[in-house]
Amino acid sequence: SSRPRVKGEFVVAMGLAESKNIEQLRSRMSIPQMLSAGMKNHRFPKPMAKLAADLRERLDSNASSEFIRELMAACQIEFESLLSSLEVDGLDVPQAMASQHRLVNLMAFIGHLFRLRAVRGNSIIHCLLNALLGWDQERSRWQGQPQEFEVNCACALLSAVGSAYACNTRGSRVYLARLKSIKTARSWSEATQQEIDALIHTWAQEWTP
Repeated sequence: SSRPRVKGEFVVAMGLAESKNIEQLRSRMSIPQMLSAGMKNHRFPKPMAKLAADLRERLDSNASSEFIRELMAACQIEFESLLSSLEVDGLDVPQAMASQHRLVNLMAFIGHLFRLRAVRGNSIIHCLLNALLGWDQERSRWQGQPQEFEVNCACALLSAVGSAYACNTRGSRVYLARLKSIKTARSWSEATQQEIDALIHTWAQEWTP
């Protein structure tokens, strides 16, 4: 049987990742293209993040900083846009599912950027987890229960950042406690329940220093 066709953006990215020509890297795949490709399929966030990290390392310091600022600004715009789209009344199921999948892949993409040290500092991870898991900034406490897709996004983000975040970040255990609380707060789909269980187990067994 023939191998399944690989998306064009993935082929371009893999070719560019081997390129030694920095201008080719910058011109052949723009930030919007990189981000769009990273969100299309669950297999793409990690290699697209690797491409971004490689590009960051090969740029001079000023261009590197500008590239990451632009990339994270694009991620923020996409994150807010997708969340807003999921709040629209009457959104049909296929549209909602597509937006949710893109959001999960976006979280994985950002998580891999962090793990590869293309994004430095923990604040972006804190902000995303607070938004997804329901942190009330004014009252300094968790508020209500997140929606299932938000839990999926948080799990994707935490799975991607892995021990680089869990072992080395003060306060990261707050999110582990939140996941444990969420796990028993309501009945989730079997897939989501397994995802939460697997993350809690990995955190306890492999990410605890």
